[in-house]
Amino acid sequence: NWSWLIVFALIVWSLAVAVFPSQNPGFSDGEYVALAVAAALLFFSSLLLHELGHALQARREGMEIEGINLWLFGGVAQFKGSFPNAGAEFRIAIAGPLVSLVLGILFVLVAVFAGLPNAIDGVVSWLGYTNLILLAFNLLPALPLDGGRVLRSALWHFRGDLQWATWVASGIGRGLGFLFIALGLFMFIV
Repeated sequence: NWSWLIVFALIVWSLAVAVFPSQNPGFSDGEYVALAVAAALLFFSSLLLHELGHALQARREGMEIEGINLWLFGGVAQFKGSFPNAGAEFRIAIAGPLVSLVLGILFVLVAVFAGLPNAIDGVVSWLGYTNLILLAFNLLPALPLDGGRVLRSALWHFRGDLQWATWVASGIGRGLGFLFIALGLFMFIV
């Protein structure tokens, strides 16, 4: 989706202007921009791999995939039809976060142990910690996040009622949404 370009530009700008210059002073503006573009491309590649994790597991579960959409707020693997059962939804929902966990740990380990030049180490380190932070956020138990789908699958499994499980998980999602809005307003006022 074209809207991912907005986030791409914001990531490049924030990395080139603030993050990388504070981590690794002494480079030219062009070098910071090049590092930021590389980091942003690798970040979106990480998002794509996360969504591919969902898609590949869905195919293993016998579901058809309509596509993967990267957009302003992240990525979405689009499935045809509904989940066949609670276990399948759980496995599909958790597959993406597992990919993010592996990527985050891998990037952090490379940053810590590979002995890379400072500038490249900064990019790799940023990718590792960003993947882990997004993993933690994405596992919040609120639909439409993966954590909400994990919660819904657990509720569905234990009660046997998909409609009720969806109602509970989406209610928690709305509650967390309002909480984030209130927190944002509080931070703006204070």
